[in-house]
Amino acid sequence: MPDPIPNCRWRCPYGDAKERARAPARRRLLRRAIVATACALAVPAPLAAPAQSTTVPQSTPAPATSSAHTLSTVVVTATQTPEPEFYTPTAVSVIASGDVVNGPPGVSLAQTLARVPGLVAQNRQSYAQDLQISSRGFGARASFGVRGIRLLIDGVPASGPDGQGETDMFDLASIQRIEVLRGPFSALYGNASGGVIQVFTKDGPPQPTLTGETMFGSYGTRIRHMEFGGTSGKLNYMLDGTHFETHGYREHSAARRDNFMGKFTYDLGKDSSLMLLVNGEDQPHALDPSSLNAEQVKVDPTQAVDNVFRFNAGEKHRDVRSGLVWRQQVDANDRLYVMGWTGHRRVLQFLPFGGGDPLGGGAVVDLHNRMGGGDVHWTREGSIGASEYTVTGGASHQRLHEKRRGYVNDDGAAGDLRRHEDDVSTQSAVYAQGQIVLAPWRLFAGVRRTRVRIDSHDHYITTLNPDDSGVQVFSRTTPVVGVLYQASPSLNLYANYGAGFQTPALAELAYKPGGGTGFNRALMPSTSHNYEIGFKARPRNRAQISLALYDIKTADEIVVAGSQNGRTSFDNAGRTRRIGTELSFDSPLGGGFAAYAAYTWLKATFTGARLDGNRLPGVPRQTLYAELNWKYDPLGFNAAVDTQWRGKVFVDSANSQAAAGYAVVNLRAGFHQAVGAWRLEEYAHVNNVFDRRYVGAVVVESGNGRFYGPAPERNYLVGASVTYAF
Repeated sequence: MPDPIPNCRWRCPYGDAKERARAPARRRLLRRAIVATACALAVPAPLAAPAQSTTVPQSTPAPATSSAHTLSTVVVTATQTPEPEFYTPTAVSVIASGDVVNGPPGVSLAQTLARVPGLVAQNRQSYAQDLQISSRGFGARASFGVRGIRLLIDGVPASGPDGQGETDMFDLASIQRIEVLRGPFSALYGNASGGVIQVFTKDGPPQPTLTGETMFGSYGTRIRHMEFGGTSGKLNYMLDGTHFETHGYREHSAARRDNFMGKFTYDLGKDSSLMLLVNGEDQPHALDPSSLNAEQVKVDPTQAVDNVFRFNAGEKHRDVRSGLVWRQQVDANDRLYVMGWTGHRRVLQFLPFGGGDPLGGGAVVDLHNRMGGGDVHWTREGSIGASEYTVTGGASHQRLHEKRRGYVNDDGAAGDLRRHEDDVSTQSAVYAQGQIVLAPWRLFAGVRRTRVRIDSHDHYITTLNPDDSGVQVFSRTTPVVGVLYQASPSLNLYANYGAGFQTPALAELAYKPGGGTGFNRALMPSTSHNYEIGFKARPRNRAQISLALYDIKTADEIVVAGSQNGRTSFDNAGRTRRIGTELSFDSPLGGGFAAYAAYTWLKATFTGARLDGNRLPGVPRQTLYAELNWKYDPLGFNAAVDTQWRGKVFVDSANSQAAAGYAVVNLRAGFHQAVGAWRLEEYAHVNNVFDRRYVGAVVVESGNGRFYGPAPERNYLVGASVTYAF
């Protein structure tokens, strides 16, 4: 097995022969601990009813933080019907606004999502490339954007019909909570095998309130944030804006970004409401330092490759999306949800090479996207004897029209045309689902029929470059079933199954393997069978422990086949298998202390003849997040320390190279004061306290051998905010 690249100041022992020999013993101890915990919690007692009705409107902010003594009820929408998280028969995590910690705040999801077991978010240290997010190994191959995971903001898709998505629109300063769904129930959302990440933005407070915030940090980081919200009669409103700029940790990685969010909810009376959502993001420049090879990382991890300077590598874009949501409580048992949305995205990207090859498609990417869609569903709640039931039926549609142009990169300027096409992708679906409570059992079943159509119309046709037009249509019926058993008021056991699928993205269909021209009609969707069991425990309602065990078998896994002349092609690699364990613990400890931990063990391997036994690239075997925080209310003081550990990651399907595992420690502390209508906050963060050098992200199957994205060494952030309630 090849050695991972050195981490210079710290090296994970994973892969050592003695450590591997101890692995079976560790797994036996883990299984015994799980069984012992479940038995201890399954104390016979009268069955308890849910702490909160499942009819809570989706727009209602759910409390999601623990008090000093008991845990509050968290309402989630994982099954597309709001219900307490404790009673959902699937793995779902909720990150409350108070836990949306990141470095720097308000910009990146990477550090925030580290709290979620099963999820890996890698910050490429390039705002031209977006985050790389994978869930249970799905999405790890994405070279840009997010694949295999459905992204939503207040129900409005941030993923395209083909499954390609971006997190640029997620302004963390405006977030009320983040829900992360993993496992079989993601099949309810269409072509997303890995899961769903849904952001819910803040509602306005009861009275008009204005907040201003400023932050300064390492590498020339500057953040300014302002929000204004309140309630006036029947109108609730929230306006939020964030300005971010940085010089970047590495050379040629400076960026600037502005985010805007507007949310207006009007009570129409007669149990009806109308909500207008507006999200905008403008990134006038984001330079791209590109990834490095192993030798370059050892010599100087802050460097950028020479070509990025010559070709002015980077990206600028602008994205605006708006949605309108109507909710109507028709009667005591029925309610209607109608949502429509539209959006526009413009991207101009300069890649770090010339792109002059007639078959290459150019190295200046010019995209002009228009998108829109809607969703409508009807929900009925009722009872049959002593049993309560909920049924939902609906339909959704999404369309993206992408005008794509490609030009030669003439030393940082757009040169001759090399690509000209119009691409249209659509996703249409009908779905139905139901739940019935037969105490102490809860039974759930759902089914979705999804149809994805991708049309590519090539207008750049020459003697050397033939017509690359093509059409592909994919359709799939994805059933989901789940059961939850309430063993005691403090322990729920569950099991579920789902059949999922993930279609190729438009960019993956554009070229045939081997450098051939023409639409890649041979590329098929990957399909999966997903089995999960687990428990959720709340001993004495003071702590929450969650465990999920899963087995996922996937056919026709989509992998990178090759990259040359600016063209990346994809192929189906046969079968893969993912066997994993996710464990999380959240509890107050007394004296103002609280602890949280999330651990993941995932064995993700190819099972086909060609790559049999090889690990999936981009997927660590183990991850751990642990946090200890302390609050001292008399002084308005809070402090926290967190540790993130991640095992080594292979960078290609052949497992020829790997990024070594790493562990980093972060600190944060702050004060807050309240004086009349004023509230003041001051805080400081120190990330990577022990100044470790490590690879924070990898580029899977990089054709040039530059697989590695170094992460920042020790860095700082200080900030302050002032809030006034009128």
